[in-house]
Amino acid sequence: MLEETKIAAADFALIRHLVPGPEPELRAPACGRPALRVSAPSLTGNELAYLTDCIATNWISSGGPYVAKFERAFAEACGCGFGIACASGTAAYHLILAALGIGNGDEVIIPTFTMIATANGVSYTGAQPVLIDAEPESWNPDMSQLEAKITPRTKAIAVVHTYGHPAEMDAVRKIAQRHSFSVIEDAAEAHGAHYRGKPAGSLGDAAAFSFYGNKILTTGEGGMVTTNNAELARIVRRLRDHAFSGDRHFWHTYRGFNYRMTNMQAAVGLAQTERLEQFVEKRRRNAALYTERLSAVGGLTLPAELAGVRSVFWMYCILVEDEFGLSRDELRGRLAARGIETRTMFVPIHLQPIYFAQFRGQRYPVAEALCRKGMYLPSSSDLSEAEIDFVCREVRRARELS
Repeated sequence: MLEETKIAAADFALIRHLVPGPEPELRAPACGRPALRVSAPSLTGNELAYLTDCIATNWISSGGPYVAKFERAFAEACGCGFGIACASGTAAYHLILAALGIGNGDEVIIPTFTMIATANGVSYTGAQPVLIDAEPESWNPDMSQLEAKITPRTKAIAVVHTYGHPAEMDAVRKIAQRHSFSVIEDAAEAHGAHYRGKPAGSLGDAAAFSFYGNKILTTGEGGMVTTNNAELARIVRRLRDHAFSGDRHFWHTYRGFNYRMTNMQAAVGLAQTERLEQFVEKRRRNAALYTERLSAVGGLTLPAELAGVRSVFWMYCILVEDEFGLSRDELRGRLAARGIETRTMFVPIHLQPIYFAQFRGQRYPVAEALCRKGMYLPSSSDLSEAEIDFVCREVRRARELS
């Protein structure tokens, strides 16, 4: 049986102050309304009509017509010639790495401040992740550290657009061109984001998007590869479907995967893509309202939007500084007691039990500070101004009571 990976007690004692505590109990508000979730989907467009069409026409598998329709619509929204729908954002990322031929002995540079899938996808191929720290203002990968981590084994960098804020792509592309390695966008959180006028998803050799239920666009589960490279798109498409050959059935010249998306998921995705700009406008409105109401609250650091980008604020994140008077976990507990769900920001890769031994002794101070202090507030596209007022009022109330 597979055994859990655990950090030795002596090692854990050294990082315990960085690791989030247990999830607080979310209680129903006294007013009787439902608890306010951190991110809920909006399914009020053509989702039901398209799903009904799938059932009525008996097309529910990956062979149905909505898969191709969704791929075309989403690729166009990303300024790309090709979109390949698949089972998840992690599957999309793994497919890119596999199509690039990355494997044993290779290295892929990733940020330590990211969701675990960014490291796992590299490990699935047999390659090794190499870490860089976060940049303190945007929380994206710190490109000033990139060149120091490049070796003859470097085959790619996975650039995460953290929480929907595009990373500094001009810098990474110049370095990648100079050293001849690939640039992958981990755009799981960045649907509709722009960098210097260009959409996320079109800024590297290929990009991986997630359509998990909490993302700006959702298919419940699902993902998409976007690219302008026709040959890369061809290989990704083959690998997604067991690498069946076009010459004859049950004939395989690549080791492929079963990473297909169903027609029903794609039907939802197409309906969601039709409203992408609406969703982005709503997330940006949410961020503006939060910033306006929380900017005067001492002890909070609010998210930035750097020049030349359009952040989509997938999640509205705050850092709870020592001056706030409560720790981040204490604030989360107070909000949960009032029916407000929150989430902590990422636990860095180098602190994760499954990677701890691999990166033993490596320290990334910005990522560690974000992990210790950071949290998401409710960020759904359909949040009302009254709900944002309620959250901000409860944040202020928690500080006053401290």
